[in-house]
Amino acid sequence: MHFPQPHHPFSAPPPVQPPPRPSLRHAAPPRRPWGWGWRLGLAGGLLAVLGGAAFAAKVHFVPSTTVLPGLLVDGERVPDGADAAAVREIATRHAKALGERRLAFVLPGKDKAVLEASYAELGLRVDIEHTVDVALRAGKDGDLLTRVDAVRESRAGRSDVPLFSRLDADVALGKLASLKEREDTSAISARLDLDKHETVPERDGRYIDADGTIALLQQALPDGRTSSITLPVQAFPPRISSAFLKSLDISTVVAEFETFFSRSGDQKRRGKNIDNAAQKLDGVVISPGELVSFNDVVGERSEANGFEKSWEIFKGEMVEGVGGGTCQVASTFHAATFFGGFDVLERLPHSRPSAYIPMGLDSTVVFPAVDLKVRNPHPFPVVVHASTEGGKLRVELLGKMRPVRVAFGRDVTDTLPYKRKIEEDPALSGNRVIAKQHGIKGYKIKRTRTFTYPNGTTKKEETTDTYPPTTEIYKVPPGFDVALLPSLPSGDDEEPDLTSAPVAAKTSTGDATASTSTPSPDYQLVDAPGAHAPSAAQRDPAKTVSIRR
Repeated sequence: MHFPQPHHPFSAPPPVQPPPRPSLRHAAPPRRPWGWGWRLGLAGGLLAVLGGAAFAAKVHFVPSTTVLPGLLVDGERVPDGADAAAVREIATRHAKALGERRLAFVLPGKDKAVLEASYAELGLRVDIEHTVDVALRAGKDGDLLTRVDAVRESRAGRSDVPLFSRLDADVALGKLASLKEREDTSAISARLDLDKHETVPERDGRYIDADGTIALLQQALPDGRTSSITLPVQAFPPRISSAFLKSLDISTVVAEFETFFSRSGDQKRRGKNIDNAAQKLDGVVISPGELVSFNDVVGERSEANGFEKSWEIFKGEMVEGVGGGTCQVASTFHAATFFGGFDVLERLPHSRPSAYIPMGLDSTVVFPAVDLKVRNPHPFPVVVHASTEGGKLRVELLGKMRPVRVAFGRDVTDTLPYKRKIEEDPALSGNRVIAKQHGIKGYKIKRTRTFTYPNGTTKKEETTDTYPPTTEIYKVPPGFDVALLPSLPSGDDEEPDLTSAPVAAKTSTGDATASTSTPSPDYQLVDAPGAHAPSAAQRDPAKTVSIRR
């Protein structure tokens, strides 16, 4: 393109020309001679245009595979003439350093961190290729003046391409989940201490706001310099306050049930677990329509929660575990709510008949998977009063009236024979035989619950329970003659089943309804710890049971 050259400001001005004669169509104003100031401005502008055009020509020929001179990527200058590989190396190195930076989470008012993790562990993800693409395109898009300006800014060190990063919220929430499980606390409702006639005050709950924490993380990502975040914590009140309890009418026993247990010998710790679970259940207020979870009320069966090791049923065998005896509290509570007319929403029977409660009224619980859940269907609150005295456990439901009478019926519909298992134990010698587990028959039963209301109307529910047979297990010395053991009444012993297990090299199974033979004098039979002989109710339960309350 040809640009007209202006007169040099120090040359003589051109001679003045006479104005043109006006035409019929247009009369133009007379032209005035150029002044010195106008000439200087025009000269400077044309020089700038010419200089910019030359500069732009250089920009136009910057290769598309290299970056602008002086360009920064996340604060680091890219070498002049660098290509995509060099930019990628810088971006990758900076992304790794950013991902390794540690972030601490603290609770309000606390100094010690409750969680520390790297940005990468919290879900930081850097898009390396997008960062490289933006760096390569810098100064190569837009019109001429825009590109000229981009080159000028880059040469001055003012063009910095950031790392393009994002937060993977699912990863961050996964990290926060364990923190919330550890730090969140449930609100505790006010309770009645019915023995002391006192009110135990309520306590607010607290939880970490996960969404608020994610928002703070997203704010911290752009620079990655944040080293700690104060967790947003929300409080919430409990369902029942002390003021509410003052208005309760608990003058009537809506329902009650008692069971008995031992505190002697190896049952001592089991008795303490029953005390502990009963204390946690005592004073719980169940509002109209409210669902109550036994596991939520009693909590984890752990030593930190006040429970001790004791014998319990696990996968059909007696084992020592923390919290043994809690099922008796759950069963007694279930029986009280059963006779109180409560809705039983979740309940499972034990794997064998219980010695302390009739079949059909028991309830097994395993934290946190197996639970007992009941709901108060009555139009008034009910307070649970659970107490132990000696070897007696009593659970009462207290309210303003007794709205229904309940009858329980149970019929044994089938009896299932148990099997015998023989385990050879190299640790045994001589004629010593250990009864690891006594056999107990299995049963199928039909349960009925009949409601009788004050107006004379009735309602009947029918359900079924199955109690699988409990295998009889003997541990014997290697080479022991199993024919010396008490014979199964059915007389259908099977040949031993040889296995490769080191402590169960020989197994014999057979069906039985009971073992009535006395041990042979040729060997000594000893019960293993926890292998208590079944009670009469477990060995031979009544075919029909009826209980009215």
